[in-house]
Amino acid sequence: MSVAGSASDASANDEREVFVGRRSESERLAACVDKVRGGEAWLAVVEGEAGIGKSALIRRVVSSLEDFTVLWAVGDPSETDLPGGVLSQLARRVDRDLAARFPLLARPDAAGVSPHALGGQLLLLLGALQESGGGVAVVVDDAHWADPLSSQVLGFVVRRLWADRVLVLMATRTDSEQSVEALERLVRSVDRAARVEVGGLGQDEVDQLARRLLAVRVTPELVTRLHGYTKGHPLYVRTVLAEVPLQVLGDESVRRWPVHQSLRAGIGAALGRLPADSVALVEALAVLDGKFPLVGVARVAGVDDAVRALEPALAAGLVRWWPADSVGPVALVHGLQRDAVYAGIGPERRRALHTAAAEVVGSGAAWAHRVAAATSDDPALAADLERSANAEALAGRNALAATRLLWASSLSDDRLERERRLLTACAQWLLTLQPWAAVRLRTQVEECAEGTLRSCVLGVMDLLEGRLAVAEARLTEAWQEALADPDASWVALLAGTFLTVITIRQCRGARTADIAGKTLAIGDLDAGTSDFIRAVLATGRMWDQGPGAALLDLAHLPVEAAEASNDQLATLATRGVMHLFLGRLAAARADLVTVAHRDRLGAGSKLSHLSSSLLAVVEYLAGDWSASESAADRALAIAAAHDHVLGDAATWFAAVCVQAGRGHWEAAQESVEALERINRMLGDPPAERVYAGLAGAVLAQARGDHAAMVRSLAPLVEPVTGAEAGAESDRVRLRFKPLWLWQQSLLVEALTGTGRLAAAAWALDDFWRGYDGSGYLRVVGARLSGQLAEAQGRPREALAIYAQALGGKTDGTEGPDAAGSPVETGGAGDAGEDAPLFRAMLEHGYGRLLVATRTGSRREAARWFKSAHDRFDALRAEPFLRRCETDLAAMGLTAPAHARQHVLALTERELSVAHLIAGGKTNQEAATELYVTHKTVEYHLSNIYAKLGITSRRHLAQALRTPQP
Repeated sequence: MSVAGSASDASANDEREVFVGRRSESERLAACVDKVRGGEAWLAVVEGEAGIGKSALIRRVVSSLEDFTVLWAVGDPSETDLPGGVLSQLARRVDRDLAARFPLLARPDAAGVSPHALGGQLLLLLGALQESGGGVAVVVDDAHWADPLSSQVLGFVVRRLWADRVLVLMATRTDSEQSVEALERLVRSVDRAARVEVGGLGQDEVDQLARRLLAVRVTPELVTRLHGYTKGHPLYVRTVLAEVPLQVLGDESVRRWPVHQSLRAGIGAALGRLPADSVALVEALAVLDGKFPLVGVARVAGVDDAVRALEPALAAGLVRWWPADSVGPVALVHGLQRDAVYAGIGPERRRALHTAAAEVVGSGAAWAHRVAAATSDDPALAADLERSANAEALAGRNALAATRLLWASSLSDDRLERERRLLTACAQWLLTLQPWAAVRLRTQVEECAEGTLRSCVLGVMDLLEGRLAVAEARLTEAWQEALADPDASWVALLAGTFLTVITIRQCRGARTADIAGKTLAIGDLDAGTSDFIRAVLATGRMWDQGPGAALLDLAHLPVEAAEASNDQLATLATRGVMHLFLGRLAAARADLVTVAHRDRLGAGSKLSHLSSSLLAVVEYLAGDWSASESAADRALAIAAAHDHVLGDAATWFAAVCVQAGRGHWEAAQESVEALERINRMLGDPPAERVYAGLAGAVLAQARGDHAAMVRSLAPLVEPVTGAEAGAESDRVRLRFKPLWLWQQSLLVEALTGTGRLAAAAWALDDFWRGYDGSGYLRVVGARLSGQLAEAQGRPREALAIYAQALGGKTDGTEGPDAAGSPVETGGAGDAGEDAPLFRAMLEHGYGRLLVATRTGSRREAARWFKSAHDRFDALRAEPFLRRCETDLAAMGLTAPAHARQHVLALTERELSVAHLIAGGKTNQEAATELYVTHKTVEYHLSNIYAKLGITSRRHLAQALRTPQP
């Protein structure tokens, strides 16, 4: 076994550790290990109350992993506010040269790096560790104390282990409600996961433990009594056996043993029997609360002979020692012992120990000891803490800043200072977007004096708790007051940012743009924050005036996406989204791909989740459906890592597109239902409503069900009233701006297909008025115009529209079609802007109409059918392909043989890998882009080669090459 991280923790090398029983639990974990050795990644969660033996079980299992590399970390209650603390433990003792290949993991500070970027590099590291052929075990003990960022990273990694010999082993307490809920969600989201519950020892196991600890035979009556007294809790059994003399244990006339029926009291009694120097050493360990070199612990305890003081504490089972380690570290055996010992230390002694500990530990941990040593108000220490907190906040470590500000508040002797620091601490916690720590302080916040900061903090709390009206009133008040106060600019920024969250979700674009503009005018904002507010401003403009107007707010960006700085990624992603909404696929892809690439490198884009989702939509429209599925898969993994639903709607919509296009009805319906759940959870906000309506309409379009399209789009439209309605009471208009042209095209198709032709004609005119003549929507508009002309009994005009769009004039000019709508001519359209699905639908419609009207030759009709068929076949758009083949059969023609039938044998994950490798990516580059290990890429490549009967990348590219119509 190769051990990285904390080697001595990974094996049961303490000769005093006695392990008994746990056969069922050990067998379940051993089964997971066997599956990992067989090439399957597994997650195993060991659960139980404090002191029940989870860590001992894990050490026992890990000690058998001779062929594994072990990464070991332990959650620490004092480091829950340290971003990436557990992650850094896992990576700390990896070979330095190997760690250098993954710079995000090597960084001492993980604040500001997105969980999926860190997770991507951890996946690459796990792949590298498997190169020797052995497995990897990632062990996280006391996972309930893991910092939130590390928990997010590990959750992301577990979900992306596809074909790896990796065991992720976590231990958590069942009395930690938040941890249990998070791990339950993780287990439910992973296909290969096991939960192992650890309870009290059985009576036979208590018998074994007693015999091994006492080295004498014990009577069955004693075992029965011991089991009933301790409920089989191993730590309590040890305490009783250590505290009660053997003759008293065996005396059945003694009704009660002289040990309290409380583990904590028993531990306190054990401590009372130790020599003074041993007590001092144990107390120092309780204050230090961790694993420290013996010499340092002795210095804190004030003990001259550390080794002599250590021996009785080891014999009492209170302390563990690692003599093989170069610094001879020691630690208390269990957290329950630490709590009991610490509770028994008097105030003066406790203060002295904390003061001494502050001189021994690192500078970060020293703050906690300095605070613990304070027994009254300490304005000087409070001021020091605030300065330190401000530095942490500037570095993006908001949770650490919040903790130190809260300490500063508790040490302040002035009420105004105390309240200001308390409120600022809450604000820092709220900025982490994981605000439960701040929410717990609501009562204290409400007791603070009225003021701008108080209104802001309470407003954000109201927002997070769903009280939007109250939240908006408070945030508006705070924002306006802070704007007028030069010293409160950061409060204006905080209030304004959260205020836009409310207004944008309520489709109040003009109000959002106004708030963002005034907040931006505050000045003195760091580049990243300024860019994010610019992005919010543009988004508000889009909701108010459409994506074309929003692009004017993004004119500061360089034309070439690659030239944008990392501080411009929010606006770059927003520009990409606006290009998508306008139908400009090449420009949208350039921006969104750049954001995704920078994000993988750790740039920390605030809009990475949304940009990944909409990149999947761009790839769908552009015809690279494998890339679309891969991007949607990554976006769903990113969403799960961030553990929130805001913004998830775009991700599920992206997933629906290809699922529906390929006729995967069950998967598509599940994605649509996920969107509906998100809508209900969030109260049906406009952005989520748009994506849900579009998803349902795209699914219905693939099914050829126009009535279902109308039903799906119903939440997105409203009747046209007043003079504009004219004599037509059936006219409807879209309510929301995002993806307006796509919405409008689906609306026209749905109305035409259900016979509402007057309403369809009005909606089509609206489409042409909103279309600027660029992008893929040219062929969409031509198909809609032709379909409507057909439905209105004007087949010759429809033929002219189709012909003009597909071939037309050769000079590339524009002119009105037969129905009076502008259609760009020139056949191929803008370079890089063709959408194969919609072009194939246009060709299919043209061929069908040629046959129906007996216009032109049979060969001409067959030509367009074949072109459409080839495009549908290349996309594997099965519903569209079947309809095309049905029409071909009606002509008496045989459909062309499927040129890509062999590709259908590949799974979607294999296709994702195949297309990247065929496109020239190395295995490592493909793994980086897919957020998997290169071991997974190699595994899928071997399957791909076997299925396709090929042996090289060159042959792979040939096998996947799309036939040209």
